[in-house]
Amino acid sequence: MFQHESNRKKFFWSVVFLLGAAIVLIPSLIAINKRAKGSPGETTSSVTTRNADDYQSNSDYYQSLANIHDFEQSDNLRLDRLSSPRFHPMNGKSVIYLRRQFHMPDSRKSTTTLHWLDLETNKSVQLTRQIWGIHDGQFFWVDNDTILFLSNRASSGLRQIFQLTLPVDLLKTTITFIEPIQITNYSLNIDNLLVNRQASRLAFSCQVYSNLTIEETFARQTAEKNSGRSVYQFDKLFVRHWDEYMTGPRHHPFLVSIERQVNGIFKFSSEPIDVLFNVDSDSPTRPFGDAQSQWSFSATGNSFAYTRQY
Repeated sequence: MFQHESNRKKFFWSVVFLLGAAIVLIPSLIAINKRAKGSPGETTSSVTTRNADDYQSNSDYYQSLANIHDFEQSDNLRLDRLSSPRFHPMNGKSVIYLRRQFHMPDSRKSTTTLHWLDLETNKSVQLTRQIWGIHDGQFFWVDNDTILFLSNRASSGLRQIFQLTLPVDLLKTTITFIEPIQITNYSLNIDNLLVNRQASRLAFSCQVYSNLTIEETFARQTAEKNSGRSVYQFDKLFVRHWDEYMTGPRHHPFLVSIERQVNGIFKFSSEPIDVLFNVDSDSPTRPFGDAQSQWSFSATGNSFAYTRQY
């Protein structure tokens, strides 16, 4: 009887082991089979460089395919993402928006560009050049022909403030894109941007140590990086907030006056002021806060309101 019970237990655990092995091996066999047939995520293009020279739109890519296939997850990933539409500040007859496009056919790179759409003719014009890894971001249409926006188009690869000047008649323009002009050249990324309606002041944010300036923060981070040490000292909570460690720098808003020069290019006409200098706090708040929802200029443009995180 005991021998029979022992054999049953051995048989039971043998079955469990075989089922576990099957669960582990079956996905691997499926993945190997898909690779052999050429999965949608596999790189099939012979082009190795990923820049504007190998740009291919969604429509061009799908028209080049020899066979029709069902809509798949990879197709969903390749779809363009349109966001942040803003109406013309004077007449409301046109819109500028952001368009994120993915590298066809492997979707391993993307680029975000500014586009203009005429609401009366439904014709659109691409404003900034597509370059893989380059992303235009928050923007403000400050007058008829001027756009201030954030982008990592700077030679440093950091997000900075840029200006785009639109032609008088975009519908008749023959250029393929407009070259933006870089306004700032800080040693840190600019994360948020807000311009008052008078285009006389703007606010931007950088991640700085609460008692240091932008350049002092950069110098400290450079020294820490070159020290070869990877140790952080935590003396309060949070140690980690959502998906990032709180290693010291905080999102601080900076206020600055701006003015248009004779050549039409905006420049800072005062030194940026850290609104939260010496305050160990974030504005916008982590992790999802942004300037659009947590900052605001008054109607006169002379006052600034914000929310901050303790």
